[in-house]
Amino acid sequence: MDDQEQREIEQRLRDAIASYHEAALLFTAVTAGLPDLLNVEPRDPEKLADDLGLQAEPLRRVLRGLVAMRLCEELDNGRFALTPAAKCLTYGNPSNLSEKAFVAVGQYWMPWMSMMYSLRTGEPSLPFALNKTVADWRGAKSDEGRFLFRYVAKEELADPGGLRDALGELPKGAVIASLGSGYGAWLADVLNGNDTLKGIVFDAPPVLDDAMRLFNALGLTDRIEFLPGDVREDAPPKADVHVLKSVLQQHDDSGAAAILRNSREAAGPRTRLILYERLMPQAPADDPTAIMLDLHMMAITGGKTRTLAEMEALIEGAGLALVSRRTMADGMTALDARIPESET
Repeated sequence: MDDQEQREIEQRLRDAIASYHEAALLFTAVTAGLPDLLNVEPRDPEKLADDLGLQAEPLRRVLRGLVAMRLCEELDNGRFALTPAAKCLTYGNPSNLSEKAFVAVGQYWMPWMSMMYSLRTGEPSLPFALNKTVADWRGAKSDEGRFLFRYVAKEELADPGGLRDALGELPKGAVIASLGSGYGAWLADVLNGNDTLKGIVFDAPPVLDDAMRLFNALGLTDRIEFLPGDVREDAPPKADVHVLKSVLQQHDDSGAAAILRNSREAAGPRTRLILYERLMPQAPADDPTAIMLDLHMMAITGGKTRTLAEMEALIEGAGLALVSRRTMADGMTALDARIPESET
């Protein structure tokens, strides 16, 4: 390693360490609702503070921080206005940056900061850091959960990834079920690509309520059935294709095995089970994103990024056979599993 490369690495580390300033400030702005309020009209700190039940002087200082981030501008009359660039943080904007700030800082920051707990105990650090389980944190009446699922849905709508390609040619009228992965917004891309297909979203009732609103806005509710259930405990509904998108990575081996057994129980002789996951590479440099995802699962849910061999063992252990696998352009791998031919 030469001196130039060493300096570049050190500068990258300095930037990463200092990034908490802007991340925390952005989280504060989103949590307070500042982007939406300032998008309506410029406001002075006193009026904003009165409306929000906050202190005017600290709020003024935060607003100046947002000016430094080029998210606000301070006008001559002392009022603050939202910049055009910051409209991506307002409610209803296609960007998911607002939700990402809320989720990443509000849910993930402290568990990552508490990773020593995972090293000492082998358990996820989120319950230790937040005094709640991940299920509680994203539960039925949790704003955190709604922000998370909304964040994922916006990401899937903007970039549905390679699932349509992974599914390939499907028979006319085929039914594709999204199992336990939130709103299943990726279904929109699949259904829009073939007007004979139908979908199912299978998840917890509170998730389904918001999923219905999403697909209603997209004009697709007449082609999707919303069915309540828990992939860890319930057999999913009958469908031509079951899709587990980034689901197994959230669970330890026993939980992942239970999910696959439930899907196996509901599968017919021709049912395809598509496992859409990012796999652990042979070397960290081959896919740094997968490495960070593995650490994220360790801290948040207790799950992990698995190697191909580990995925194959789970599939075989559930009484399924791996028919094919494809590495997709988005870095994900599509594993196509079915009931073995000997049993059909």
